[in-house]
Amino acid sequence: MWNKPFEKLRRRMTCVYAAIFGVLILAIVAAAYTLIWWEILANEKTNLIAQIYHEGEEWIESEEPPCSQAAMSSGKMFAYFVAPDGKTVILNQLGDGDVGKALLSHQSDWPQDMEGTHLIRMRGTNGERYRYLAGVAPVVDKGKQIGTLYMFKNMEFYYQAAYKTLFWLLCMALVLYMAACYFGYWLAGRNILPISQMYERQKQFTADASHEMRTPLAVMKLAVQGLREDEDSRLGEFAKESVEMLDSEADRLSRLTENLMTLARSDEDNLPAYTEQVDMTALCHKVATQLALLAEQKQIVLKQELQADLSVQGDELALSRLLIILLDNALKYSAPKTTVTLRGARVKEHLVIEVRDEGCGISDEDKTRVFDRFYRVDKARSRTQGGLGLGLSLAWAIVHQHGGSIEAFDNQPQGTVMYVQLPLGAR
Repeated sequence: MWNKPFEKLRRRMTCVYAAIFGVLILAIVAAAYTLIWWEILANEKTNLIAQIYHEGEEWIESEEPPCSQAAMSSGKMFAYFVAPDGKTVILNQLGDGDVGKALLSHQSDWPQDMEGTHLIRMRGTNGERYRYLAGVAPVVDKGKQIGTLYMFKNMEFYYQAAYKTLFWLLCMALVLYMAACYFGYWLAGRNILPISQMYERQKQFTADASHEMRTPLAVMKLAVQGLREDEDSRLGEFAKESVEMLDSEADRLSRLTENLMTLARSDEDNLPAYTEQVDMTALCHKVATQLALLAEQKQIVLKQELQADLSVQGDELALSRLLIILLDNALKYSAPKTTVTLRGARVKEHLVIEVRDEGCGISDEDKTRVFDRFYRVDKARSRTQGGLGLGLSLAWAIVHQHGGSIEAFDNQPQGTVMYVQLPLGAR
């Protein structure tokens, strides 16, 4: 069973392969159809000129008309014989029908050069479409040209055959395309299989390592707490500072472990999916109140602009964590005497949450990567302030757990906006 991101990647690769195969198949079909039609037309042109010379010889020997009455009646063949001056008509076998009138009206399309041919497409007075191959050759008697013979051959049969051939070629192309799509899906799976296996091993290692780290970290925390509370131990200033540092780093490792375990569960779609009704107005007030002291310490104004009675269905604990991550990030990277604004509003069928800060902002390149794990925009500053590079990854996982979306935009005149959309209904 493919992981969701890899299944999406496989489908995208399949679409690319299908497009490539489709273009190749269509190119082959078009080339085959064009070559077949070109060969048929070239052969008919050669045969028509040969027939004109043959009928010219028959006329000289017996004055037999080039076209039989049956050929003219069926519209299969017509002829037009003129003197060398091109004006005097020796024999007109176009008849008085709709086709003959149409051919005469398109006399400018007749071939001008001797032994030339031209495909004439026209419509009669009744609106019917006609296609005739016109050819011309001289009629020579004893070395002297006695006239010019035009003959017209009905090509409708070949067009109908060509359409049928094209139809069956397209049917075969469709079958081949469906087979190519299946092959492309299989090929995409084969190509990403090694990457997927490596990713699964890495994910399993992360989950196992996080799980195994919880117990020793808990023991470390208890040991540090015991040292801090042991009144009989006479620790020097350096030892006390070391204990405080151990306590701080143990807390940091505990947060990292919990975050890694949460992300590992999100990879498997095993995040808890509660459907309780969550009062988001109250939850936003609660989280903002919790972080108000931190904002005050940094001399940052934390504003709330919330509509009343905002609610969604979801996991209250996860949504609380989402708000804490976004507000904590905004406060962490904002300068003193600036403002961080928490906004909440109902927009159509979604609940929109915005966290706006007036910090240094995020570049366009970083906006596409801030939700990647362990990615930090300013690595030096993030390490100084204790950032792990997992907060926004967790925020992304929580938002998608609730069927929503999260994006980073520029705030004006400076700063960043974290924009979250959550569906109001159940997922």
